[in-house]
Amino acid sequence: MIFGENLLALLVLAIGGALAVGNLLALVRPRVPQHGDDDTVLERPPLGRSLAMIAFGTIAAIWAIASLVTADEDPVEQSATFASTSIDH
Repeated sequence: MIFGENLLALLVLAIGGALAVGNLLALVRPRVPQHGDDDTVLERPPLGRSLAMIAFGTIAAIWAIASLVTADEDPVEQSATFASTSIDH
């Protein structure tokens, strides 16, 4: 595999982090109208939906970090070690 056995955890970390940070920044600093769009008023994103997305993204990112920290260093090497010890006994 390109990124090893932790590809799924890395993807969950990236998506969860982007979901949390993106929604937080949308609440803190909403877009301002451009100089050509003076007649258009941009609304703030819905607070409830944004808070739910921030919570979901944070939980996903924390879960991915915990998975990466507790992951085995080299699962192929450990399975080979287990196979050789089970054959010896």
